[in-house]
Amino acid sequence: MNNRVYNTKSIVEAGIITTLIVILALMSIYLPIFSILGKFILPIPVTVLYLRHNAKVTIISIVVSGILVGMTYNPLSGLTSAIMFGLAGMSLGYCIKNDKKISTTLVLLSSAFFIGTTIDIFVYIKLITGSNINAFVEEMVKAINESFNMAINFYKKVGVSQEQLKPLLDSLKMMNADFILKLTPAILIVSSIIFAYLTYIITRLILRKLGYNIKGIPKFTEIYINVKVATILAMFLLLGVLLVRQNIKGGEYILSSSELLLQYAFLINGLSVAVYYLRNKFNLGKGFIVLIILFTLFSPLAMIYFMLGLADVILDFRKLDPNRKLGAK
Repeated sequence: MNNRVYNTKSIVEAGIITTLIVILALMSIYLPIFSILGKFILPIPVTVLYLRHNAKVTIISIVVSGILVGMTYNPLSGLTSAIMFGLAGMSLGYCIKNDKKISTTLVLLSSAFFIGTTIDIFVYIKLITGSNINAFVEEMVKAINESFNMAINFYKKVGVSQEQLKPLLDSLKMMNADFILKLTPAILIVSSIIFAYLTYIITRLILRKLGYNIKGIPKFTEIYINVKVATILAMFLLLGVLLVRQNIKGGEYILSSSELLLQYAFLINGLSVAVYYLRNKFNLGKGFIVLIILFTLFSPLAMIYFMLGLADVILDFRKLDPNRKLGAK
């Protein structure tokens, strides 16, 4: 009897959540404003279903949602949307249900977003537009360059000098299809991490209201780059250098992407260290710290944060890296 009640409850809840997923998915398709927000919201119903029931019920709900979206709009869109929110929602639900560490949760969630986004892009370019990645990026770069040229012409008309426009012109010269393609892996990884971070924050706010006890995200001053992560990125950078020198295909992609990832990693780490010392050692207010960061981050002084982040990876100023603590013992 209890099993029958439980099964009925599972079916009813799965049906309600499936309907909610379909509505949200269609909103993200038909409403451009909602399309980005939908990436953060769509995994939440899947996560809730996983927490309340199990993987089997959740997978059935995802499959049914994908089929309904496919029947309503487009079969390929139904497939890609189901993969996108399904992977992210189940990864997050699994980590919360099994009380995984925040770092593990963010890694799995980022991986889910990376896989889902890669599949989504491939299906859109190859199967929906009938194009290929090179042609697609070339069209995208062409549109970006046209926007840049319009902006440059506008600035010239209002009296901006050639010297003042130099940074914009330099950016325009760099903007080509080959440059974008080489950075694509790094861009996908960085965007996946950002999506994972924001999705976790939004999901936590909602799940706490539903009575779930969800771990909080570490404070910005507690963010650090694990020495193992830095070492892996450095090894990929070295591998890229070696492959480029040997003229091996793919070397430039590894080199450019690992270089960009290292730059972002050290920059974020350096900002975290800077905010930590400004707040805890100099006792500056949040508003003043934000002003300092904004004025320095978008100037040549930003290199200081990069160097500070690199130094922190080596010296662990805040003593946050557990690998260093183990090593010290």
